[in-house]
Amino acid sequence: MKWRTLSKNEAKIIMERWNGKSVVDYHYSEYEEIRQPLMDYASELAASLGHYSSYEFDLNFAVKLYDVLSIRHGLDPRSASDDGVWRYLSIHVIPDLVEQRWGLNESRYWKEARRIWLKTLWWYIYLSWQGDLDATFRALQSNTTDEIVQLVERSGPSGYRVELCREIMGHYAHIDDQLKKRSSNLFRRVMKLNTARSKVVEPSLSIGGERAYVKELFQYFA
Repeated sequence: MKWRTLSKNEAKIIMERWNGKSVVDYHYSEYEEIRQPLMDYASELAASLGHYSSYEFDLNFAVKLYDVLSIRHGLDPRSASDDGVWRYLSIHVIPDLVEQRWGLNESRYWKEARRIWLKTLWWYIYLSWQGDLDATFRALQSNTTDEIVQLVERSGPSGYRVELCREIMGHYAHIDDQLKKRSSNLFRRVMKLNTARSKVVEPSLSIGGERAYVKELFQYFA
């Protein structure tokens, strides 16, 4: 599929036309196979949970988003790195769903690249991938919104270390909940330590490779 894009200026002009009112502003029929399953699923999920605003909603919808965009329609990391793709999806394909979750907050549609909601959810799943959708969902089930922020917003100057991120998320999924509670902000602290260490140590060249490197990061706070 050829992914349409939207510039920041185009997105800004369109949202200004909305003038603070509710929106349904999608235009292109080739996106109907993306819009409809996402809207149907989100509606059913919100009805089940009783709301649109929680980590539980975000995680379940993120898995569905990844399934529809990547598994069914072939969105790859290269296309997903183009913020224009996410601005287009947010403004023209499912703007009414973004509104349900965040109101007409420009940052969640287009204004701040690291805050675009759909982009954040897709990268959360991609960077946490544990082999399939079910395994990935299980690995992330007990997390919070803070884990999304700490993972997705720490790309680094050379981009994401994808395999390292996945190793971290897989290890974190098996940390005892009591340890997580005792060690306040454990994930945030581990990610900060990783940012500092990976500047002077290449994780893949550590003795035992990335898995041993990640284990050591967590043991530091045990």
